[in-house]
Amino acid sequence: MTTSLYLDRQTWVHRLDGRTKFLATLILFALTVIFSDPRYLMFVATLIVIAVLMSQSFANVKKAWILLTLLFAYSAILWPFFVVGQTPVLTLGSFVVTREGLAFSIGMGFRLDLMVISGLVLLSTTTVEDFALALQRLGLPNAMGFAFSLAFRWVPTLLGAGATVVQAQRSRGLDLSAGTIGERIRRYPALAVPLIGHTLRQTTLLAMALESKGFGPDRRGMPNRTLALGWLDYLVLFILTMVLGISLWFRLNGFGAVNVSF
Repeated sequence: MTTSLYLDRQTWVHRLDGRTKFLATLILFALTVIFSDPRYLMFVATLIVIAVLMSQSFANVKKAWILLTLLFAYSAILWPFFVVGQTPVLTLGSFVVTREGLAFSIGMGFRLDLMVISGLVLLSTTTVEDFALALQRLGLPNAMGFAFSLAFRWVPTLLGAGATVVQAQRSRGLDLSAGTIGERIRRYPALAVPLIGHTLRQTTLLAMALESKGFGPDRRGMPNRTLALGWLDYLVLFILTMVLGISLWFRLNGFGAVNVSF
């Protein structure tokens, strides 16, 4: 059993060149890093929501809602105790929570969630093969590009193997939901040991397969398809580059940041 984040949809985002989608994701990452004020990050969130809707990748975003909620909650709760602003709103012992600290913490939560969602859009619209080929065409060393693509392929494979192990152990009577927390933890070696064995076996097989095909850092494979940038790719990159330039201008002129000290 394997799972994959790629969604086979007939959208214009799917038809974009892999290089365009990768560079667009990097630009969206940069936009989230430029701003810390949640009001400005809402503009970035609008761009990412449009990307989610246009790529029809909401199904993957929905799967990650727990992670997104936890990331935002942890940032909103923890950051106010580590940054200092000028307008106190709450005093908890020796800690003073300020209005600027709360705004900064909300901005950090937005930043993490937006970066995760941007990555999900990329993985939802790009196959592993196209992603690896795009990295190669961007000039990344062959071995490094293969490592990136292998990571995207390997994680879903391990998740699928973990689900298979859980089902197999449950069929043998292992109940992971009964008992105290300590009793549940003691049952997890029955899951971890088979999964580790499966991972080591698959790693050995992969190494043997790569060696038999002469894979090495100096060898460049012959792709079974070619990449070509179309007018839509240039348009998307032009618009995002303009947005990035305008955002940098705003940031360098003192807009989009919350004034706090650490």
